[in-house]
Amino acid sequence: MAKAVGLSRSLKIEWLDKTVHLVLEGKSESDIKDDLNEYLSYEIASPTNLRKTRELLMNLWVYSDESTDQIRREALAIFRSCANERTALHWCMLLLQYPVFVDVCGLIGKLTNIQETFSTSWLKERLFDEWGERTTLLHSSDKILQTLKYMNAIENQSVGTYRILRHPVTNDDAKKVIVKTILSMKQKAYYEVADLSSVPQLFPFSFDITHEFIYNAGCFELGNFGGKTVIVS
Repeated sequence: MAKAVGLSRSLKIEWLDKTVHLVLEGKSESDIKDDLNEYLSYEIASPTNLRKTRELLMNLWVYSDESTDQIRREALAIFRSCANERTALHWCMLLLQYPVFVDVCGLIGKLTNIQETFSTSWLKERLFDEWGERTTLLHSSDKILQTLKYMNAIENQSVGTYRILRHPVTNDDAKKVIVKTILSMKQKAYYEVADLSSVPQLFPFSFDITHEFIYNAGCFELGNFGGKTVIVS
């Protein structure tokens, strides 16, 4: 069965922040939906596009999901105190909810570890190799690239060519959320500690994960592989 794409609308950082603030105000699911309808209507004229955008935002931060609820709760708990890392928290929720976002970011991250830029034509070709050539995927890739621009993760180098923009993450609580997100993606069965700082899917963010950080966090499952301490997914 073909994987569902799901991420069909671009998302602005202001919309993501608004959704979280509504959650932190303790509003009910129905009230958040009504508030987002009103808030988004100033920028989105089409009722269909508004509904799709609202549902994406609520999937990330409102609707219950057993596989992601714990990490989301931790992200919500630190959101107000992590002003400089909020984009990273939104990014983690996107990685947890949308496999297509994981694959797009993974492709970009791997390439930009080698070179400074990537092209939309290269990205779409690689996505088609992994997902199959589908109109919904073509549409989604355009919306994801726009979302990455809104999140200040990439910028145009020239027409159809982008370079990445890096953002430091220094807050330890935010780094815990990032590491838990990396492990939850299950791209690998385990990670050496040094590898956690260079996972391709987190390509815009610069953060240092040390052995001391992992031990002090006290919330990660440690193992031993080849005489090296590893973090188990």
